[in-house]
Amino acid sequence: MKEEDELFKKYGTKNPFMVPEGYFDNFSKELMNKLPEKELTPAPQENITVWQRIKPWVYMAAMFCGLMLSVRVVVGPPKQDTPIFTATETEQFSDEYIETILDHSMMDDYTLYQYLTDANSDMYN
Repeated sequence: MKEEDELFKKYGTKNPFMVPEGYFDNFSKELMNKLPEKELTPAPQENITVWQRIKPWVYMAAMFCGLMLSVRVVVGPPKQDTPIFTATETEQFSDEYIETILDHSMMDDYTLYQYLTDANSDMYN
């Protein structure tokens, strides 16, 4: 702060730079006169082929196929659906256990009946 105060005392706060009068009045005209003339030529039109249009889509599809293949290799083949309980195990359940299962499954009697009849019809087909 001490140096700033000394500079303010010595030089003051007045701006030492000056712009000539009328400089910005004709500035744009003079600048345009100093620039070289440029010929306007229309840009050549490129013919876009069908391949150029679909190329990004083909690349994206190939990327997703490669991604799915790599995930399939890492994860491995899908596991076969095996029933949780065998038929003999389900016969051993008591009615009390089945009631608990039905309460937790949030099924009403009609939905259960429909499910069981669909399962029986699929078994005979």
